Amino acid sequence: MLKKVLYLLVFSVLLIVLFLFGFTDSYRYSLEAKVKYTLGNYKEAMSLAKRAYELDPYNKMSFSILTQSKISMKFLDYIEDSKKYLKKVDAISKKVNLDDKDTIKIKMICEVMIGRFKKLAPTVLTPKELVEKSKKYYEEFKQIDESLDR
Repeated sequence: MLKKVLYLLVFSVLLIVLFLFGFTDSYRYSLEAKVKYTLGNYKEAMSLAKRAYELDPYNKMSFSILTQSKISMKFLDYIEDSKKYLKKVDAISKKVNLDDKDTIKIKMICEVMIGRFKKLAPTVLTPKELVEKSKKYYEEFKQIDESLDR
């Protein structure tokens, strides 16, 4: 008799969990967002988490994924901008005669990118590869900036 009650209780709990996560749109979107975030698709994860949060502001998973996606997107934007600006710096530095205007332009690019990196704030959940790649670009800009000071 006790076994039957225990099985019924476990079955009931599983049904409730299935109902909450399987049938409410907010939790379904949250789970989809979690999968997208794990796969590195931060933009779509942010969109799904935002939709889930709008449906249910008490959905902690959606809020967490939304926040993490925004943080990861900032790191991703920094990495993409770093690539673009390093190409610009490289193009400027390939000139035969580098004048003061070119040096100032390179210095300004470096200072802006160094400042942007310092504003990035990773969390424990921020993917390590994003943080490491961002730091690598930061070090490059720092090295270029220091070489111009000499």
